[in-house]
Parts: sequence; structure tokens; C-alpha cells
Amino acid sequence: MKLSIIISNRNDIVMLNVTLNSCIEMMKSLDCESEIILCDNSDKRMYELMPVAYPTSWLRKKIVKVIRQESPCFTSARHKAAEVATGEYIFCVDSHILMGYNTLRDSVNFMDKHKDNKNSGFGHPPIRWAHQGQPAIRYLLKISPAGLPNGGWDVDTVFDHDQQMFWKFMPWICRREWFLNTLKGYGTHAEAMLSWGGAELLMQMKSLMLGYENWAIYTDPIAHIGPYTPEVIKTGQYKYRTYGPSGNYPHGFGELVAHYVTAGPDLGYKQAKLGEESFKNRFKVAVDTLWGGVEKVARPEYEWLQEHKHYDYLELLENKPWTKTYNKS
Repeated sequence: MKLSIIISNRNDIVMLNVTLNSCIEMMKSLDCESEIILCDNSDKRMYELMPVAYPTSWLRKKIVKVIRQESPCFTSARHKAAEVATGEYIFCVDSHILMGYNTLRDSVNFMDKHKDNKNSGFGHPPIRWAHQGQPAIRYLLKISPAGLPNGGWDVDTVFDHDQQMFWKFMPWICRREWFLNTLKGYGTHAEAMLSWGGAELLMQMKSLMLGYENWAIYTDPIAHIGPYTPEVIKTGQYKYRTYGPSGNYPHGFGELVAHYVTAGPDLGYKQAKLGEESFKNRFKVAVDTLWGGVEKVARPEYEWLQEHKHYDYLELLENKPWTKTYNKS
């Protein structure tokens, strides 16, 4: 098996059906074996309705495999899907996307091309957000004065070639063995089943701090459906991205864990406080209210990263190793 597409899902039926069929259609362009691993952690009532979204013939062929996780946590669900997957590569997407025409094929070809590069980490196809605002192909995040990349999408940077980059959210592709055994995947976020916030940042930063390269893959973008404007949400028709309140600990706790693991107890706290106004506006809670509990959860992964790191946090942001190589495809 060459490719496993991993998807976590919670209470998403209509868009899950669209996503599965979009992935299946694009899998037909691959000249290798592939599969979809769906880890569903919907509420029990919704889970009982979920089979209407599944492509039954592909289930029978075992090209689509569904596993169940009772507790809602997207990182734990993705990690479990990666463990069940049998592909050499894992490709991660949300349960509410439209796959780009050449995205899977180009992503697999990218990984094959970099097969001998022992430093390759994540590959990121582009994504456009099919909701309010400019549906741009967005690759990079700006680095804010606060240190961590809180500055928003750098919409002016659109590549016409594969190139090293800082980090980005899904979609991503990587070697399954590397993800599980070297990177340790979502680490604390999956083990403690933390609520939404900080998980993708921490995982991507771990890749860089361990000395691996994150890449932007030149291919067609996927379209991500949602999130929508507050006006749309108020209509009651907002059905997607239902992970926000799920998981353990308060909403936003995981973002503080990412600060702690990457930058440490002192600098991580300072970084969190620098961004506190934005944090409070988003999560409706103060940093100090949560920080005492953060250390207990984050410290084991922080110590593991300190033991295995190639760059420390400040050295990484100062050296910017992703700017030093260039690959024209």
C-alpha cells in the first residue's frame, strides 16, 4: 500500500459524503494502491446515522475503512487513523473538503521524488478556503513580533514550484513510519485528548526543531468548506467544523501547550502573554487561568523535544532554515 488518506470526523454527514467521494474520484488517477481510513468520533446519535454517508461498495472492497473513537478529539482520531493505516505515506485532510484534480497524484510523486532525502518531513499541497473572503492559494504564515506565527496567512506568497516553507495546517503528506515513530505524531495533544487549538502548530514546529524540512508542493489546491461568517452561523445552518468544544481541558488550552513544548516554561509563558489580547478575544479566558495546568500536561513532551531537538526555538526562528534551500521543479 503506497498511500493512506486519513480523516477524522465528528457529526459531519453531508460534507463527509462529499469529501469521501471527492477523494475516491481523485484516487483513480493514482498508479499505486491507496486507501481511506476514517476515524469517526461523532455523538452516538449521529454515529448511528453516519452509514448514509459511506460509499458502501468501497467499504466492501476495504478501500474505505471506518473505525470508531468514542471520545471526541480530532488529534487523537487522526493519530488513531494513522496507526490503523497501512500506506507508506499518509495524507491528512478534514472531513469537509473538495480534493484538487492533481493533488493526490502530485503529492505522491513529490514524496517519491524525495524518497532519498532523509530530512524531508511534511509536504503541503495548497489550500483555498471556500467561505467568506478571498479564496487565495495560501502557503505561508507570517511570523509576528510575538515570535510564534500568529500573524495570519501570507496571501502574497504563491509558488510555482516545490519549495521549503515554515509550516501550515492540513492538508499534509508524510511518511507514516516517520510520523508515528520519529515525530511521535500529535504527541501530548492526542494522548491527553486536548480540545481544539495549537496541535498543528506544535506538530509542524516539532518537525522543524527536530531538523526536518517542511515543503510546499506545487499542485492543485484542495477547497476547504468553512468556517463561515458569524452572520451565517447565526442562521443555524452552520453544520461543519464541530470539533471546537470537544476534547479535554478548556478551549485554547492546547494552544498554550504548544507554546510550552516549543519554547519552554519561561519563554513559552512570555510568548503566550504577548499574544494574550488575541487569546482572550478568541477563547474568552486569560492565560494565567490555564497556565498552571499547562505545565503538568506539556512538560513530558517538552523534555522529550529538548532531548531530541536539532534546533531550539529561538535558534530556529533566527536561522530560518527553510529559506536556505530552493528546489525548482
